[in-house]
Amino acid sequence: MTSNAELETTASPDRDDQVQVLLVEDDDGDAVLVGELLREVGAAVVVRRARSLVQAKNLVSGAACVLLDLGLPDSQGLNGLRQLLQLEPEAAIVVLTGESSEHLGELAVRAGAQDYLVKGEVAGHMLNRVIRYAVERRRAEEAQRALHVAQIRAQENARLERGLLPSPLLTDTRLSVSARCLPGGQHHLLGGDFYDVVETADGTVHALVGDVCGHGPDEAALGVCLRIAWRSFGCSSPGGASVAVIRDPRPGGRSRTRAGSGVGTSS
Repeated sequence: MTSNAELETTASPDRDDQVQVLLVEDDDGDAVLVGELLREVGAAVVVRRARSLVQAKNLVSGAACVLLDLGLPDSQGLNGLRQLLQLEPEAAIVVLTGESSEHLGELAVRAGAQDYLVKGEVAGHMLNRVIRYAVERRRAEEAQRALHVAQIRAQENARLERGLLPSPLLTDTRLSVSARCLPGGQHHLLGGDFYDVVETADGTVHALVGDVCGHGPDEAALGVCLRIAWRSFGCSSPGGASVAVIRDPRPGGRSRTRAGSGVGTSS
């Protein structure tokens, strides 16, 4: 490992589970030692080396794991760790340094490192295991984060669906509303279809069925706003809302007139 970015395979090239490792180390002796340790245990890794933080920034995007020395010519302490995490948040970074301070190791993990190892105290099997565990932990964290985002999105979609399909405002006990909504498309995406039924004081029942072109939370939110506006207008107008002119806010959008049907129920 004498070049600035030399690619070195430390395991059989036939292995399908090779991990791309970026070694950020300015000392040639330490870099050679890391390569030998991994090669001795047949670690399924491909090691690429950077001598400085600047070089590491250009190579980190393709690395699943980064072995980072905290003492580099252009970076000291945790500064390099923070910069690499900011540039590539999904990279699993293991701090590999000569500093045998447990406090520094705790700070490194707190700052986002997956693990902390001391040079000269690491065997090949341990180094290989730490790399594998670091990568798997990072993948698990990303999966958990994606699941959390998906759960939040599902909750928001559920709120929008409730807004699109409200409880009808009917006082006449002789009337009931039966509605069915079947999501369109293969993926059953949240859409902008909505309806509402309102009975005004004079006994007239106004029904609205609407549709916002497209699928997704933005279209659904627009549908909710339109439905609420229609209900508010219908409840506040003496004769109820029978006609609404809707303007498409998008560039080139057209105005559309939608009529709500009024059915008298008073005898």
